[in-house]
Amino acid sequence: MIKNRFRRFARKYFNRYQVYRRAGYFNRYFSSYAFPEVNRPLKILIYSGIGNMYLTPLEILLYHSFRARGVQVEYCIYDRSVIANEVITRERATNIGRRQFWNEVVAQSEILLKGAGVNYELIGWREECEDIVDSIEGLDGVLNFVHDGIDFGKILKGVLYRYYKSLTYGADVEEVARMFLKTALSNYYNIIDLDSHANYDYILFSHGIYCTWEPIVNYCIKHNKDYVAYDRAKTKGHCNFNKNFPSPVWDMAAAWDRFSSYSLSKQESQMVDVYLRDRILQKNDVYAYNFGGLNDLQELMKKFNIAQDHKVITIFTNLIWDAANVSRDIAFKSPLDCINKTILQYQDRDDIHIIIRTHPAEKVLGTEERYGSLVRNMFTSLPKNVTIIEPEDDINSFSVIALSDIGIVHTSTVGLEMVIAGKPVILISDTHYRDKGFTFDATDSNNYFQQLDSLLEDGSLSQEYVDQARKYFYLMMFEYQHEMPIHYDRKNVFKGYSNESFYDLLQDKENTFNRIVNTICNMRAFSDFIFR
Repeated sequence: MIKNRFRRFARKYFNRYQVYRRAGYFNRYFSSYAFPEVNRPLKILIYSGIGNMYLTPLEILLYHSFRARGVQVEYCIYDRSVIANEVITRERATNIGRRQFWNEVVAQSEILLKGAGVNYELIGWREECEDIVDSIEGLDGVLNFVHDGIDFGKILKGVLYRYYKSLTYGADVEEVARMFLKTALSNYYNIIDLDSHANYDYILFSHGIYCTWEPIVNYCIKHNKDYVAYDRAKTKGHCNFNKNFPSPVWDMAAAWDRFSSYSLSKQESQMVDVYLRDRILQKNDVYAYNFGGLNDLQELMKKFNIAQDHKVITIFTNLIWDAANVSRDIAFKSPLDCINKTILQYQDRDDIHIIIRTHPAEKVLGTEERYGSLVRNMFTSLPKNVTIIEPEDDINSFSVIALSDIGIVHTSTVGLEMVIAGKPVILISDTHYRDKGFTFDATDSNNYFQQLDSLLEDGSLSQEYVDQARKYFYLMMFEYQHEMPIHYDRKNVFKGYSNESFYDLLQDKENTFNRIVNTICNMRAFSDFIFR
């Protein structure tokens, strides 16, 4: 116990030392720049909430970039009262202590922002929201709570999945849910007050989901208010920006309308090929889920007892608790329901093999519920023509694609990569590349099995499907994701901005970040941040 306390003490002060170092860097980077007075009829709010997270360097850069253009910009972070938010997981609440952990985050946030010269405003839990939450009866009342026409119960469920890393809640769920509801309601009332006084032209925030930002999205929709949501993208050092869509949506519909008839140049096509080769080990991705090279297919077929003439259906799962992928169901009530019914439909077919490819993020990010266990629990014993590939099996996803004849996908990018490999994919849920012309999009379970049976008879894919998928992949990886002028180390820890000084960054007219900021500041009509 004494040793653990010493480790926590040492970690706390080492982290505090690192925060002071970073604050000093921010101070040197921004303090020498002579910011102009506000000279534009434009008001922007950066609703950060969590004042020290991986997007904080980006939010600080956005804040000062707007100031440098003469824009009135405000910046809000939580005070010490908000002890239920996205970074406080059950693990942290248990191991460190909810309030102790959050007090340290706020302390670090204020050190960073003061060092960076950000004039921030503190926001917190509101008394009227505590009164509302205290008046709700029972857990069902909390999880189904609707207020001012907004389904706060839906918001709660998403953040609870993240908190517990499971779709199954803990015994303390009512207490935790009430705290998260106070946070969600407080954000809603905070934005009402802030906007009523300022009437912002744009409200900026990360993610756009969970209890911090989803209430802001609902407010903006209700009042026809423009917002910009951003998040870390798939590629290291890149972010995606959405106008009037939460960032997990990966909104490329308008750009695809402009781009779908375009033919990739030779150079652009080569960029796709290189990126796909890099994706085998995901060495340029924020999270790497493939840890080994391609597997020998004959050995895999032997291992899984798959004959040469078998048709292989592979169902790719997602991380079960990731709220960005939950509630996207269309053809089935859940991905687990799809797995169950698919196995039951084909369990007696000796010419078909079903692979359940569980997401490697179960190992990388952790989870309290694994698809492999959930599937096994549905059957006394798995049919002999069903194989579950667990994250620990270290089988590369591209080897699974090569092994498969047909892919079944919830929301994962692997479906796009599978089409590029010439394999047909059925989408059972609402993902960004659905209805783009190169996938088979199931509308219900009957339609799903009709399409699957048809593909089992003839699963050949036309070159047009492959070409369109490659084009969409290019759009997603090279036009929608934007490289930020920010350096991170191998562990994705902030190391500094790309330019020597803030002045140098502002003078870099080719910088995509400046183009994004200018697009917002110019206030011209625009649908997205894809500059094609």
